Amino acid sequence: MKYDFDSYFYYEYSKNVPFTVRIRVTMTEPVDGQALKLSAQKAFARFPYFSRKTRLDESGGYVLEPNDKPISVLPEAEKMPSLGSAEVNEHLFSITYEDYNIYFNFSHSICDATGAMFWIKATLWQYLTDTTGETLDSTGIRIPGSPMEEGETALPDPNALPKDKPMSMYNGGNSYMPLGDYLKYYLNPFAKDAVYFPMEMDLQSVLKYAKENDGSPNSILAAFMFKAVCRLWDSNKKVTQISAAIAKNYRNDVGCPNTYRNLVRLLHAKYTKDMKDWPVEKLSTLTRGSMYMQMEPEIGCLEYRNYRSRIEEIDAKPTLKGKCKYATSTSVFRKGIRDSFNISYVGKVDWGDMEKYIAAVHTISDGHLMLEVNVVGDKLFVNFQQVNRKREYLDAFLNVLKEENIKVTLGEMKEKRLPKISLQKKSV
Repeated sequence: MKYDFDSYFYYEYSKNVPFTVRIRVTMTEPVDGQALKLSAQKAFARFPYFSRKTRLDESGGYVLEPNDKPISVLPEAEKMPSLGSAEVNEHLFSITYEDYNIYFNFSHSICDATGAMFWIKATLWQYLTDTTGETLDSTGIRIPGSPMEEGETALPDPNALPKDKPMSMYNGGNSYMPLGDYLKYYLNPFAKDAVYFPMEMDLQSVLKYAKENDGSPNSILAAFMFKAVCRLWDSNKKVTQISAAIAKNYRNDVGCPNTYRNLVRLLHAKYTKDMKDWPVEKLSTLTRGSMYMQMEPEIGCLEYRNYRSRIEEIDAKPTLKGKCKYATSTSVFRKGIRDSFNISYVGKVDWGDMEKYIAAVHTISDGHLMLEVNVVGDKLFVNFQQVNRKREYLDAFLNVLKEENIKVTLGEMKEKRLPKISLQKKSV
């Protein structure tokens, strides 16, 4: 591997693929922008592996270099500043804010939401410590000045991983996607039509329902979405198979449970239209069974080895154009299994003493019919994301929740506003 592991998704980045993430943390009090700016600098200094910028070398490869400039903390504005640009001091991470909301913006190439949470929790801990005067418990938080933890920057060695063959692999193939919805978004994923609807549910009620229906938050949300899209696509003869893609963090599979790096793969649950009247319990059982069969560590090891082999092929291309062409033609995100909708659940994050100051957390990401799930205390937050402003998918989903007696508080529709990434196209 010639370059930094965190840099290789930049060869897939284009005007059609954002590959950036925003995590919106809603506070219980209005955000003090000046205090946040000062606190953010202290916290960001704890993460030198995030404090980097890109440079294009003479071989057309993206090099990640240390960046000692301060992290950008700006009010939300009409024009979203691009990550990596001079406007954000060339960083691939930035913070924006408005009213009660703090937005943590970052490049998905460097980390996923789980990895970003280390930075987010440290920033909020420092901000609340500075603004409330309270001595907040720092257990489990990588606070400023704390030493690097064991395995924090770990990267698996593909040659050291077990080479046992997985017992089973998903072979469900592609499922129906509403490509008409996607076309306009694909041409411009940064368009204002890409929106989200923030939701809030009572966590204990959801967990009780899940337990009663042989499920988990992931499996019951997948069942709800399947029922919702079935009703909308019932008369569409092109729809024969529907599937859910469910994100799985595979750090443990490859022996790096504490690393910040982006190690995520997808599990798939396949359904057919004749299951549309199945009860949620039966659908949940099917979903959990599919997930379980794909959770073998051997699959994570295989996927990682395949990705590292792909990196070697990218390195072998002598120009940026060649690297980008190969990366996009072999991209899991562009060329992989096609699913009907996606679900990503970071898992229960321990916010400690900060919990009482946080009203909500919603993850904003790329994708259509994408449900991002977070938990704060006794509340479960679902971000229902679409590439257009039509309410038909949302309303169908809400109707299923109503039928299952799941109470939900729906927030107002918001534009995603995913940031672009500014990357060099020519060596200097």
